[in-house]
Amino acid sequence: MNYDLFLKTAVDLALQAGEIIRNNFGEDFDRGFKSCPSDLVTEVDRQSEELITLGLQKAFPEHVIIGEENEKAPETGRNSFTWYVDPLDGTTNFVYGIPFCSVSIGLCRQDRVLAGVVYDPFRRECFTASAGCGAFLNGRPVQVDKLRQTLPESLLVTGYPANKSFSERLNRIDYHRIIHRCSNLRALGSAALELAYVACGRLTGFWENTLMPWDVAAGSLMVEEAGGRVTDVDGNKLVLEPYLSIAASNGLIHDELLKFL
Repeated sequence: MNYDLFLKTAVDLALQAGEIIRNNFGEDFDRGFKSCPSDLVTEVDRQSEELITLGLQKAFPEHVIIGEENEKAPETGRNSFTWYVDPLDGTTNFVYGIPFCSVSIGLCRQDRVLAGVVYDPFRRECFTASAGCGAFLNGRPVQVDKLRQTLPESLLVTGYPANKSFSERLNRIDYHRIIHRCSNLRALGSAALELAYVACGRLTGFWENTLMPWDVAAGSLMVEEAGGRVTDVDGNKLVLEPYLSIAASNGLIHDELLKFL
């Protein structure tokens, strides 16, 4: 199947949502929290998601749409075309005035990601991928980091759950061990954009616990289409389910990364 129409629609909507994010950055906007005070949400998240949801509904009325701010998401079947929408991935960065966040839109069917876009509205970098067709940055092909073949050479990135009730899962990872094994470790605050950075070779590997499907649907496809590897932190196939774990890399360091995770 040709996914060009799906991807073009997602890109157009991501660019429009990026305008909302960019125009509100540093301005006064309503903000609150969801599960806990550190799990932030703003009116910009909601405006961005509404724009994307309405656009997808108009273009593909038979598709299912699951957004981060949509608390009444419908049940999905394996054969349904399902869109996973993160309208502002990196809300905490956005609220604190740090220009590192993104719009992420991924299309899935039968447990397979078919197409995805991750858009950085501040750098105007649009990362795209569709199944079997490769990964791209602003229309140019990208690939994962092929220079670093071992963990000591690698620049890694991770993230931390906003809800502190997940600290037990966080503590499964020996961060001290990882930090002393890799070249260096970052935590940038937008899982979708971090996955895109792995896809284009800026980062060598990534892992995180307690993410949601809309955080990783598009980015995971980009890493795979760019020649990398994606699993959960135990090395199993990534399943798009709530509170998932993920490990993504250039493929060359993946087994070593999993060993130290």
